[in-house]
Amino acid sequence: MSHEYKSSTVANKKRWLRFVILLLIYGGLLAVGHWGSQWLIGLVGVDLSPEAESHARHVVMAGIALYAALMAVPFVPGMEISLALLAAFGHQVALIIYAATIAALVISYLIGRLVPMRLIASFFRSLGLSRAESLVHQLECLNAQQRIETLIAQAPKRIVPTLLKHRYFAIAVALNVPGNAIIGGGGGIALLAGLSGLFTFPRYLAIVSLAVMPVPLAVMLMGG
Repeated sequence: MSHEYKSSTVANKKRWLRFVILLLIYGGLLAVGHWGSQWLIGLVGVDLSPEAESHARHVVMAGIALYAALMAVPFVPGMEISLALLAAFGHQVALIIYAATIAALVISYLIGRLVPMRLIASFFRSLGLSRAESLVHQLECLNAQQRIETLIAQAPKRIVPTLLKHRYFAIAVALNVPGNAIIGGGGGIALLAGLSGLFTFPRYLAIVSLAVMPVPLAVMLMGG
């Protein structure tokens, strides 16, 4: 009995240690994402008027390229960065920011598609999440429709099945929710979409193009 109690205590300590490590990693990613967004906003805080010097325009264009790179990274508040850039420069960069946002979300999605399922399973195993590891192995040999059916069958019967059935609408909403950096930001959401294997590329591209359009379009119309 004493041996079983000690084993249980050791297992609980390991579980809590993994939880604390994950929490620290999560907090670190959020902090780095916030710092990166503030750094970029400060970097491109220059004049973009016709009278601006050419090197200032180059800085802004470089800033937009960096925005696209940061947008593709999980836990970076890309939505907040794009709003700040649009507020600073208006319709002059709205179309470029729109294109950069789509490019970043497509890159993250494609990276997710290229990550082997066995690597995800190994990650869960390293965290001691045996049920998640088993589920990944189970999903590995299934097509998209079979994965959805399996996930619906194993998920709680309220919210998750609804989200899976309306996953394209759900991802459009998630991309536009303020503060979505907490759930991974645009880059993290796109990466998970690719990892899941539940989104076909043409439909994903279409829904992302529509999801990120309203604000740049409104800025272009008002600027015109």
